[in-house]
Amino acid sequence: MIEMGQSILLLVAGASMLIALVLAFVPMMPGALLVWGVGIAFGFVEGWQRVTVASGIVMSLLMVVAVSSDFWLPLMGVKTGGLTCLGAVGGLVGGLFGTIFIPIPVVGTLLGSVIGTLAVELIRFRQLHKALQAGQTAAKMFALGYVIEVGASAAIAATFFISLLTSG
Repeated sequence: MIEMGQSILLLVAGASMLIALVLAFVPMMPGALLVWGVGIAFGFVEGWQRVTVASGIVMSLLMVVAVSSDFWLPLMGVKTGGLTCLGAVGGLVGGLFGTIFIPIPVVGTLLGSVIGTLAVELIRFRQLHKALQAGQTAAKMFALGYVIEVGASAAIAATFFISLLTSG
């Protein structure tokens, strides 16, 4: 009977991991955090036997890289290109509206983010050139952040499944 319970737990964890991985592709969704949460929760529940402590550490490091990318990308040389703090907030708000009102995955969020940034920077500086430069930077930052988030989510899921396959 214990084997049946472990099999069900493994099935639920695997399905949850796949669902979380699909959700990682939805902009504005904390994909890496969701995927990491499934992996760590399964490791904790089953006593770190199938998902090892080493795998948990790797998954945690990948999650930290993904969720902190907005902070370390500028330090690594990714230029903010005239994008101000208020412009970034406008991009965030615009991205949320774009996700809601243009429900085409990625496209709505990207358009909303760029439009929000353009609007805020145009109102602030009243110079189209500065606003367009900030909008272009917002698009680049969104794309790079999205790639990092999805890539880290996929790497976390791969770590989870490899740990399951090699430890059990």
